[in-house]
Amino acid sequence: MVSLGTRPRKPLFLGGAVAGSSEELLDSMTEVSRHLLRLMTQCVDQLTDGEVSVTQYRALAALAQRGPRNASVLAEELVVGRPAATKLVDRLVRRGLIRRRKHPADRRQVILEVTDRGREIVRAVQQCRRRRLARVLAELDPSAREALVRDMPALLEAFAAGSAGSPGSRPPAKQAPSPVGAR
Repeated sequence: MVSLGTRPRKPLFLGGAVAGSSEELLDSMTEVSRHLLRLMTQCVDQLTDGEVSVTQYRALAALAQRGPRNASVLAEELVVGRPAATKLVDRLVRRGLIRRRKHPADRRQVILEVTDRGREIVRAVQQCRRRRLARVLAELDPSAREALVRDMPALLEAFAAGSAGSPGSRPPAKQAPSPVGAR
């Protein structure tokens, strides 16, 4: 079993933005995010035989989880330029993973939506990620898991609160108007 260490923490000051945090904590969070990205990449590669990139998967997941939207909104969410988003969408359309359609209320807008096949990929990757993450968490001793359960909501709240106001961040993307009859 792996235990969360109790080594003394050194304060870190980055213009007051992270006062009270430690280099060790920041390094650990960076390492955890690297492992989570690798886990997602492995699941995407394994389940799509390399046919879908991580960025393409993120586009599929955004459409599957947050519903139909136009390419500009999707580009903002993925933090890519519109030309890159257009190429990404073209590839996903050719593979039958998303489809384009006219917005029923504004015929000038093209709305993107995930297909059933695209939704199946998102579901399979999510299940793969959860299984692999569960195996990692099972390696922790019970007190370490309890600490994560107790403290993770505060971290998630900090991300939610800080994402909109942090320097250099973009404001949250606006969703396309709800199409009539959307699921």
